[in-house]
Amino acid sequence: MKLLSSSILSLSLILFSCSANRTNNDRPNVIIILTDDQGSLDVNTYGATDLFTPNLDRLASEGVRFSRFYSGSAVCSPSRACILTGMTPHSAGVPGNVSSIPGNEGMPSSMVTIAEIMKGAGYKTAHIGKWHLGYSEETMPLAQGFDYSFGHMGGCIDNYSHFFYWNGPNRHDLWENGKEIFMDGEFFPDLMYEKAENFIIKNSNNPFFLYYAINVPHYPLQPSEKWRRKYEGMEMPRRDYAAFLSTADENIGKLISLLDKLEIRDKTVIIFLSDHGHSYETRTFGGGGSAGPFRGGKTSLFEGGIRVPAIISWPGKVPEGLIRKQICHSADLLPTIAALCNIDSLPGGLEGMDISKVIIDNQSLDDRTLYWKLGSQWAVIKDNWKLIGLPVDPSGKIPLDKTRDRLFLVNLDEDSTESKNIAGEYPDIMKQMTGEYLEWIHASEEDIPVDIELNNSAMGAEISLASEPDTRYFGGGAPGLVDNVAGSRSFNDGCWLGFEGDDLEALIDLGEIRMVNSVKIRFLNNPGSWIFGPEFVDIRSSVDGKNFTGHVRLEGPFGPDKTLNIQSVVTSIEKEVRYLKIFAANIGENPVWHTEPGGKAWLFCDEIIIK
Repeated sequence: MKLLSSSILSLSLILFSCSANRTNNDRPNVIIILTDDQGSLDVNTYGATDLFTPNLDRLASEGVRFSRFYSGSAVCSPSRACILTGMTPHSAGVPGNVSSIPGNEGMPSSMVTIAEIMKGAGYKTAHIGKWHLGYSEETMPLAQGFDYSFGHMGGCIDNYSHFFYWNGPNRHDLWENGKEIFMDGEFFPDLMYEKAENFIIKNSNNPFFLYYAINVPHYPLQPSEKWRRKYEGMEMPRRDYAAFLSTADENIGKLISLLDKLEIRDKTVIIFLSDHGHSYETRTFGGGGSAGPFRGGKTSLFEGGIRVPAIISWPGKVPEGLIRKQICHSADLLPTIAALCNIDSLPGGLEGMDISKVIIDNQSLDDRTLYWKLGSQWAVIKDNWKLIGLPVDPSGKIPLDKTRDRLFLVNLDEDSTESKNIAGEYPDIMKQMTGEYLEWIHASEEDIPVDIELNNSAMGAEISLASEPDTRYFGGGAPGLVDNVAGSRSFNDGCWLGFEGDDLEALIDLGEIRMVNSVKIRFLNNPGSWIFGPEFVDIRSSVDGKNFTGHVRLEGPFGPDKTLNIQSVVTSIEKEVRYLKIFAANIGENPVWHTEPGGKAWLFCDEIIIK
């Protein structure tokens, strides 16, 4: 390939002069290698027995690996914002995934990134790979401290066409230094390595910082043919996931070998980690990755969603072949890198901590509290205790109880797999951990789930729907609308019925003529997840199931604000009826102010309460 041949020529010229010509600045180079959607244990050295990851294993043998390293979030954008700013995602202004549409903003440009800090200390800086932190000129890499940038700005691309891989309309997403470029048919993981090689060779005589954000093993699972053959006997989806991960491992090995050839390996700090746990999404065939014994995965605050493989290696400076068991966090990377590079000028208010003495001297970390918040989910870890509010578990290893598990307590020393909720056994710990969470600046009393008495007179009534809810958000189907169980603010709690682009049309038969005083319907409003209250609600009643009268139309939209809350639609009936027809109109498309305007809106309902 053209890029490869030119880089080899450059390499041969530099090999003779690299050591002699390096500047007097003794600060090390720094490379962050960030994989995408990699399972908690998906490295041989972490326990995987069916994978081939010799280069990551070598990196671990030549450095320190962490057994309890946590990502800042369980989805892509906020986890990356945390790494680059040393702040929790909410403090960094990225509580959830940002838009993948050109022109839309992401992480605020006011945030100080590690690239800006390194650049201010004389480093050359580069972003190569996935960005997903903003698609406007002010929020793309060149405006966030990077001298050079190559990769895609949105969440994922096809690795050959370089088109956005999510939903229509199809759009190309490959950029170099802020300009769209076309390299049709060339394999993106190889392009990333070639661009990284060029940058390293060009800057091998001066300190550099490389943010190497590999889009692997994120879907689409498109491994190289060599690795397809290696795993051809394995069942899907593990087969293609494994082959794709080994594709990444091979390129990581090439990068390490390049540093060896340039004789700068001992002058280079390499930090490897995954952005969060592996995906269970349909685009990755429902799985492929592994969290081992841990439950959860991507989108979940269980261990499988936020406990990630992490390694740091710096020959001669960092001990080799050791494990650190302290609780560490991706927000720690910025202050730790600054310490290793003797950089004192840091922004105020950093939430990460310098863990360089943990890495080098195995210093203990006492009395540390970590916080997460993702949509309606939240979690807090203090010492060995972990409390999750409104947990989500895409792994489905152990079913979550709709009401009992809304607050999930575990002692990770005794149950790292989070297999049993012990909230009911430790009321004092529950009170303490809830208090710890509420001390966090981004916590709210509204985050704490409470039991609600619905007293629904329609409980057990016969109910039918004109269209079925989405199978992912089925909420017990039609009977779930009159089961007398209130949903929480989490649309994943098993109570909600979700309709993507569709209306809710329900027919309720009370079984006999009864005096109905009022009808109350609970809808969810969560714009960040594309969920909105209805445009309007129409309620009609009948005594014979044929002639429906008393047309009541309640105009919406209900809950047009951008907050996460439950909207209740209430109307007075005051008449004898047996049948009720409920029609709630989906607003259809995300509003113009939304980060993804025009996308299909969701309508979520959990209960039709009849008094």
